[in-house]
Amino acid sequence: MGIVYKALQQAEIENPRTPALDSSTPFNPELFEVGQEVAQDENSWRDHAPALRPIAKAENRIVTIADRDSLGAEKFRVLRTRLRHLQDRGNLKKVVITSGAAGEGKTTVAANLAISLARHTSQKVLLLEGDLRHPALAGKLGLRDLQGLREWFESQEPLTKFIYRVEGYQLWLLPAGQPAEDALRILQSDRFQEAVNRLSECFDWIVIDAPPLQPLADIHLLVEESDGVLLVIREGVTEKENLAKGLEGLAGAKLLGVVLNDSSSVGHSYYEKYYAAQPPKGDDNRGNKQE
Repeated sequence: MGIVYKALQQAEIENPRTPALDSSTPFNPELFEVGQEVAQDENSWRDHAPALRPIAKAENRIVTIADRDSLGAEKFRVLRTRLRHLQDRGNLKKVVITSGAAGEGKTTVAANLAISLARHTSQKVLLLEGDLRHPALAGKLGLRDLQGLREWFESQEPLTKFIYRVEGYQLWLLPAGQPAEDALRILQSDRFQEAVNRLSECFDWIVIDAPPLQPLADIHLLVEESDGVLLVIREGVTEKENLAKGLEGLAGAKLLGVVLNDSSSVGHSYYEKYYAAQPPKGDDNRGNKQE
């Protein structure tokens, strides 16, 4: 992810300073059809969401859980810090994670970023799976058979029934559910767009795992609803021609930066030497627990 710094720095320059986000917007439970059995207050439905405990398998590369001292986890902490800084400067809440094509690691990046944003914070983070044709988020977290957006769209059930709380973090998950062949119909529906707007009132961050830029139009519907886009490219995999075609369709979108995945130029040896010289993991010299 070596070139994300310059891209995000440029985004800061281009974005004029605006008032910080106000996360105190009152929550109206009627918007989500919450039943009377749940207390009518801002936090009730989130607290009552079904709890999940992610299982971090090495092959899924969720380093923010499985290997928090790794270089990869540190890079996501840096990315988190830069995004929070941008949020303080402007209206940034809904962030779309996409890629030029399939197989470049966008889902892995989305999951790791959301977990990093939701660790040791009071901010509430929603990880929303917008790739309805090829859902993979549940598998990345070691979970399966989760109902989600497809099942909600086909039913009259409240949206809150399909949102899960991830134990140990200020993180909630809205999965895609079963693969949807009519993904475009769901994403362009007034019901879905209204749901995303309502969710924005309940969370400080919404990280959207979106479809790739090519070959379908699904991504552009999610971009329209977002405040910014992070583009994932994978060294040795991303094809310049496909990426150029996909970027043409993002004309006018707020591109926050580029995440370079599987970079061979990252200084692993420096990182290992640096951490070898640090105190044992635990409390630092200020009495604060290290991440």
